[in-house]
Amino acid sequence: MICFFFLFALYSLLEKERRALWRSSIVLLLLIIISPIFFLAETSLRSWPFGITFVLLFLCLAILLFSPLKRKSTEIVGRQKKVDERDVIFARFEYEERTETYEKYYSRRPEYKKIDDEIRKIPDILSPPHLKKNPLLLSLASAEFDFLEHQLTQVNGIENREKYQLSPSENTRIIKEIIKYSGSDLCGICLLDQAYVYSHVGRGPEQYGMEIKLEHKYAIAFALEMDLGMVAAAPKEPVIVETGKKYVEAARISIIIADFIRHLGYPARAHIAGSNYQALLPPLAWLAGLGELGRLGILITSKYGPRARLGLITTDLPLVVDKPKKMGIQNFCQKCQKCARNCPAQAIPYGEKTEEKGVMKWLLNREECYRFWRKAGTDCAVCIYVCPYSKSDNAFHSFIRKMTENSSAAQSFSIWADDLFYGRIPLRRKSSLG
Repeated sequence: MICFFFLFALYSLLEKERRALWRSSIVLLLLIIISPIFFLAETSLRSWPFGITFVLLFLCLAILLFSPLKRKSTEIVGRQKKVDERDVIFARFEYEERTETYEKYYSRRPEYKKIDDEIRKIPDILSPPHLKKNPLLLSLASAEFDFLEHQLTQVNGIENREKYQLSPSENTRIIKEIIKYSGSDLCGICLLDQAYVYSHVGRGPEQYGMEIKLEHKYAIAFALEMDLGMVAAAPKEPVIVETGKKYVEAARISIIIADFIRHLGYPARAHIAGSNYQALLPPLAWLAGLGELGRLGILITSKYGPRARLGLITTDLPLVVDKPKKMGIQNFCQKCQKCARNCPAQAIPYGEKTEEKGVMKWLLNREECYRFWRKAGTDCAVCIYVCPYSKSDNAFHSFIRKMTENSSAAQSFSIWADDLFYGRIPLRRKSSLG
């Protein structure tokens, strides 16, 4: 126990987690003070408390390690309906009042008009009223998103006529190695499920309302770690700078890999942030084995938790597909509720999952979430920061994650311990950029 809390305190120091450092240090100090009692006591008295303590610790460890966990999976409960990109919250707020697109959309979806018009009264993210708060960081974020928009012409192209012939397994190995070399440790492949392809264009360079035809066979999904120090400042300006940075990196990887595949003679398309996705990234990343959808409404990856941004390439290059993984995240999120408790907009549900388009999920109140984004002038990310899975990717936290993956008791204990040592409402931190 002394060794465990010594390591905990050491990792907390390295991670600059002040609250966890002090609380783990107090427990460590108490253990150090108590331990000599066993050795200073008379021999006849020493054996009893030592033996009882040893047995209790052994039993607790056995319960934590071997308490059975029947891992839940994402539930598909009916026919999955495609999402119309015109209904996506980010698309809806690109429709300017008194324009043809605005009139056309709200004549088709009048139920959204009142709430959308209310939210439009709040200054947009990265707009001049917000820029005054922190002109340097928000100007940097604006430059990142401007750069993304300039890449839209690079996402597609004509493939070479001559095909480079390799086996699907060899193609898969090469693609994953190149993506890792390009900067992503998490990569998976799945069949492109048409249920996760948008039905119609809602934004971007393509014509508004055009039916989307994306008939590639495979989807290559990858994830990029977001810097914990930047995310820890949520909902302040550093978090949107980090978001923009990772979207730029994901665009670079996606565009280069798609072009590489086209040079091999196969069609491929990069899907990048800004206004260029033609498919839903989280469910495809789930099918590709990168993680599971959590209570906070985004993918919780196996390595970085929700503290990641996703990238996607679709292609007909013959590949070997991965399988979705059961990592116990559905079970964990059912118990935890920390993201819901800390959400500034109270947009994350506390209760059970509900059905949406044939899938059981915790249904985010997207309008209230986005309303707070506009108030804050950033993409918030408080839920990402407070999630216990967002801790640093190191040996200590990897051990905890492995325990929670296999044990129901370990999940309950880690949720309690996370609140105890990091706080039910974790402290925010300043990033290196201020």
